[in-house]
Amino acid sequence: MTAALATLHPDLQDLVGRTIAERYRIDALLGVGGMGAVFRAHHLGLHRDVAIKVLHPSLGRDPEISARFDREARSASRLDHPNCLQVTDYGTTEHDMKFMVMQLLDGGELTRLLGKPMPAMRALALVLQICRGLEHAHAQGVIHRDVKPENVFITKDHDGQEVLKLVDFGIAKIVGAAGAGDGHRTRAGLIFGTPAYMSPEQAAGLEADERADLYSLGIILYEMLAGKPPFQSDDPVALVRMQVGADPPPLPTEVPPMVAATVERLLAKQREDRFQSARELRDVLEGTLAIMRQDLTPSAEMPSIGSGALRMNSAEMPAIGSGALRMASLERLSPPPPTPTMVRRRPRRRLLVGAGAAGIALATLWMLDSGDEPGSAATPATAPEEAPAADPGAGDEPVTVLAAEGPGVGDLAEVDRLLSAGKIDEAEKLLAPLRDRFPKDAQLNWRHGRVLSKRKGKRAQALAAYGAALDIDPTLLDNPEFFAELRDVMRTPGLRDDALDLALHQLGKYAHPFLLELVNNEKKPLPYDKRHRALDELASVPEDLARVNRQLNIALDLLQARQSLTPCKSYGDALTAMAAAPEYYYLARVQRGEVPKPAPEGSASHEPAEACDGLDARRQTVLDLLATLEPVGDTDGEIVIMEDGGTEPAPAPASGGKPAPKPAPKGGTRKKKDDCSKLRGVFKKKCWQQ
Repeated sequence: MTAALATLHPDLQDLVGRTIAERYRIDALLGVGGMGAVFRAHHLGLHRDVAIKVLHPSLGRDPEISARFDREARSASRLDHPNCLQVTDYGTTEHDMKFMVMQLLDGGELTRLLGKPMPAMRALALVLQICRGLEHAHAQGVIHRDVKPENVFITKDHDGQEVLKLVDFGIAKIVGAAGAGDGHRTRAGLIFGTPAYMSPEQAAGLEADERADLYSLGIILYEMLAGKPPFQSDDPVALVRMQVGADPPPLPTEVPPMVAATVERLLAKQREDRFQSARELRDVLEGTLAIMRQDLTPSAEMPSIGSGALRMNSAEMPAIGSGALRMASLERLSPPPPTPTMVRRRPRRRLLVGAGAAGIALATLWMLDSGDEPGSAATPATAPEEAPAADPGAGDEPVTVLAAEGPGVGDLAEVDRLLSAGKIDEAEKLLAPLRDRFPKDAQLNWRHGRVLSKRKGKRAQALAAYGAALDIDPTLLDNPEFFAELRDVMRTPGLRDDALDLALHQLGKYAHPFLLELVNNEKKPLPYDKRHRALDELASVPEDLARVNRQLNIALDLLQARQSLTPCKSYGDALTAMAAAPEYYYLARVQRGEVPKPAPEGSASHEPAEACDGLDARRQTVLDLLATLEPVGDTDGEIVIMEDGGTEPAPAPASGGKPAPKPAPKGGTRKKKDDCSKLRGVFKKKCWQQ
């Protein structure tokens, strides 16, 4: 036993060498934190190593800490992005210790790169990855609230490229969560976060939104550029006061002015003066990097972040992503942008830029593409034929800005035209080379999904293609056409589990109508764990939670109790809910729902003996109570298949416990006796024997 393992609670020590949840073999201790321990484990089914975070047994008895752990599992499980640590599962061990299963990462914390100034381009490239992770988290309604170097992990992908991942969503806030379960709300005198990286509004005890995460990211960027954070003190209270009221010291003079201006805006004390979204910040970072890679950084003569010339209020300072500041940053290096005529003179010259850097890259191209000497006059639009011929030796090569590339508008339009005409093969043939050139283009992935959705047996691949498009551009959910197509594919029979995973990980509030269909489906209900994951997501919007068929889901909790990690508790909770609001509807369900047996010790669903004690007696008490009620509506839960493919509840049981006979149809006998003589006639309402 290692020294670190020997210091742990006996129940945590006992995990090594054992299997939890019937599929995770605990192999070794990886680390110990304030809330518990992280172990290396092996998934016995997938033959894959994972990391499992287990909450300390003593802390699990604290309702607030237990809720915080659950909140981390729920918020992190929403995320599916290369720059966010993925949580794939969570549950409870046989000793009632909560755990969550995560990717096993090989690397170290961002802190190992800090302590001395780093080049601006490297700092921006690293921060850009964190920004992308935050953008994804915010799109899922998750605010991290504790962005700091210790919560950023550096690993490598399969190609050996550096990848940064956001970890530890332990105090994350799920936007829209409310009600009794929202125990993380700020209380008087209580603040969340780490003082050295905390936003002013968090320090003041105010509600945090996504702009708080961007402030913390600004602190990290400052520390990368300066070699130390802007505010330092051994006194946490002093640090909190600095975050609220102190200005950061000037950055080193070698930091490019555009980068310094970005940091200044990130560290604005008023959140209205910061970037308003991670996407807005990403656009600026990508554009700035594009310019710096072309050696077009602003002149050193421009004022630095600490000078009075650049220290202006938000009303005076143009947005860094705006054309005003972009052009001001470049005007010292290049002549003014060309007139429209000058752009038309070179119709074959293409600019390959992504949407995030389009504005800055276009300004750059205008400067490079004029072909005239600085200070020369532009050719009048009325006489393009008189324009001087371009020097064949200068400026004739295509200009490519190093940013994300994408297909031309004409290519997409042609693919759409072919698909509209039903020419699927031709559309796919046109798409193939475009997707090879631009594999990370959201629009092409969308079209690929559309093609696959029209192929027989390819709807699973179509769903994956739509998901890939959303990974690249989550704003596609705001496109009614995209969303309608995605919903159609998600409703494909046989794809329910895949569709549910996509809905929970990528759609956020957009998934709620689909999730309501699933949790309110009695004919083909979701398994217990997946249904409760859907219910947890719906709980983030009280109006949607109110649309859940509570009666049905209480009944399903009882009928599916054996699928729960705590079968006896789930069964008992369902009985309690039925006794609190008894309805005759429950009678047949309780009659069918057998009491779960205590699971053997060592199994994933083992519970304390007291959880299963007395369930038989409680069940009988509820049955006696329900039997005194009058039948109303659907009572036995059987589904009758009608001619139109719809469903209707079976008739209420008569006094003998069997369904009451249907009244004879008007007119006496049935029509089309030949149809009723066939086997399928038994499924037709009009053929029922009276």
